[in-house]
This record gives sequence, C-alpha cells and structure tokens, in this order.
Amino acid sequence: MADLIAATGNASAATGNAQDSPVTVYLALPTGLMPDALRAVAAADLPAGSRIAMEKPFGDDLSGAEELDDLLGELFADEAATIVFNVDHALGMAPLQAMLALRFANPLPEAVWNGEHIEEFRLLWDEAIALEGRARFYDSTGALKDVLQNHLMQVLTMSAMERPEGIESGWPSAAELHARKVELLSAVRPLSPADVLTSTRRARYTAGTLADEPEAAGKMVPDYIDEDGVDGNRDTETFAEVVLQIDSPRWAGTRFRLRTGKAIDCTRKGIEILFRPVGAAQQGARLWIGLDGPFDIELALNSSSSRDRLTPMSLIGEQPKPELSPYGHVLKNILDGESDLAAGPEESTLAWQILTPVLEAWADGSVPMEDYPAGSSGPDSEPPPGPQPPPGPQSQPGVEEQP
Repeated sequence: MADLIAATGNASAATGNAQDSPVTVYLALPTGLMPDALRAVAAADLPAGSRIAMEKPFGDDLSGAEELDDLLGELFADEAATIVFNVDHALGMAPLQAMLALRFANPLPEAVWNGEHIEEFRLLWDEAIALEGRARFYDSTGALKDVLQNHLMQVLTMSAMERPEGIESGWPSAAELHARKVELLSAVRPLSPADVLTSTRRARYTAGTLADEPEAAGKMVPDYIDEDGVDGNRDTETFAEVVLQIDSPRWAGTRFRLRTGKAIDCTRKGIEILFRPVGAAQQGARLWIGLDGPFDIELALNSSSSRDRLTPMSLIGEQPKPELSPYGHVLKNILDGESDLAAGPEESTLAWQILTPVLEAWADGSVPMEDYPAGSSGPDSEPPPGPQPPPGPQSQPGVEEQP
C-alpha cells in the first residue's frame, strides 16, 4: 500500500506541474482491497481536479456496497460524486448510449415502448469463452455478481427508464440520467422467497468444446469444478438468469429477463424485445439490438404470402460502427470531467438490494445448481416464468376492464 501512495503522490509530477495538473487514478482491484486503496489515494493529496476511477464490482454484496459508499463520503465528503467515477464499461457501448435516441427521438418506438405492447425484454450477455485465466477471481464472484448485478442492470435502466429531461436537445445531464436510473431500479418489484424459485435459474458448465469463435477458438475445457484455481466447494455458477418485473404504469405486465453465461455456444450481447401478438398472429413481432458487435438491428414482423396465412419477414440493418471501444468512451468521459457514463453508487446499492433475495436463496440451496456442456446453449431446463402476480384482481395490459 505504501507503493500505491508513492505512485499516486508522484503521478501528477509525471504530467507536469504537480500543483496544477490533475491526474486520474484507475483502481481495478478485488473488493477486499478497495477500501485500503481508497484510503491510500485520499492520503496522497492529489491535485485539484483529479479523479478516481473504480472498476466494478462495487462491493461484494449489499452491506459491502453500503460500507463502500459510507467510506467514500468519509474520505471525500460532498465531492465524492465529482471525484469518484464508478466504471461499468457496458455504459460505454455505443448502441446502449443510442438507446435513448432510438426510444425518444422516433415516434414508432416511443408509441409501443410499454407493457401494453411489449411482453418481454431479454437482456443477454452470453459469452463463448470460459475462464481465460480469471479462475480465482471468477470463482469468488460467479456469473450473477460478475455481470448480472452490474452490466445487465445498467442495460435494464437504459432500456426501461422514463424519458429524461434534456433528451430533446441531444443528451441529458449526468444528474438527470442517474435520477431516472434510480427511479427505475426503485420500481423493480422485490422478489419474495417464493418468487426466487419461479424467477431464477443457475448452472455451471461441464466438460466440452467451446464455440469456434476467435477468442474461444474451439478449445476443449474440463468441468468447471476441475479448472485450475477453482474450489468446487464454493458452489459458483457460470450461468445466471433472473426475471424481474417493474411496478410502474408503463411496464405493468412486462417481464424483464436478465441472462448471462460463460462457455455458451455463441457470444451474444444485446437486447431482444418480444412484442405481444396482434389479431390472428400466434407470435408477436421481435426486435433485436446488438450491443457489442456485430452491431446489428433486426426487426422480425408478421407478413403475408396469401390471404389466409401469415409468414415471417425480417428487416435487418447495421448500426454505425463506433469510433471508440466501450472502455474508450468511458475513459474519455472520465478525462473530460463528465459523469454521464458512470454507474452511480445508489444504482449499485439498489441493484444489490434487488438481488439479495436471490443470493440468499442460492446460498442455502433453495434453487438447485444445474449444469450444461461447455459450448452448448445453456441448461436444458425450461426458462423461469417469472414472479407470480401480486394478490388482488388483475387486468391484462392494454385490456380495458368491463364494468
């Protein structure tokens, strides 16, 4: 830790006048080391305008996130929100940034972006690769903490938030964006112990051949528990799926399915939107938005080749290739002194709060650990249907109740 203090103390000198040149300290550390690292950086008396970038995860659970937030307040007081930038590179994905323009700058999406028309969102973060040398870190984290609690929760907020002020003029302020994300996460219906059983699924891969993709390269991998650096007694999942519902007028009756896995048959990161069937159609339209290459958009519609039969039709396009990588966008945001691509601390705390019942149920074995062969599409079981409706009279979204 003394080396860290020396490094941060000397960092500004390397860029010029130590009194005038702000620096950025980037912390990508295990959660157990983060508090001492932050204390060391705070003690280094960095130049005015300096920033601290903290790589996710923010805490290891709800209490850890709250303790980290308290520590930041203790070290940096009211300036914590300005100095500290919580890094989640998902927010640097150009298609996710473009989501707000897609939703609110086009009349067609805006008119149907609600529970009356949308049956389910599928927020996917499937990876063909396995551990890639991260076994010790991953085994202490798992799929839910590594991806679902942070990346996919941010994808959820950008996909479902209410219209932020300022979007009409191009881009909302950081404060407005964070407020809308907090509003959305606060409206997620808490999962009861019974809901966890019908709304979540966990699994880990067994021996198999990875997909023939550039990074996975068709490699053979052993059972997850036989990987070097893995402790089989940890009961760590490599696949996690959670179905949520949002209690708001816009999203009544819509399911939000968040899913991530390693050693899946193909890398697929994106948003799949399933629309409700209309008229005689047995299946509704489907919209796919790719987040991390290929940057594709596909709208699958019902068409007709004859008077008495509906046939599928797809409209496929490609989003403009981003100028910067996701991390490039985030780093530019940090160096420009902005925070609109940061993950706010309250967002992280709310995400942990939403998922705490899941972590507790998984820890006590209430939800069984399934398995799937590496290189397959995931576990064979039926996807969880989601939370049960709350007690009381229910009406279907978009269907007016009769007196």
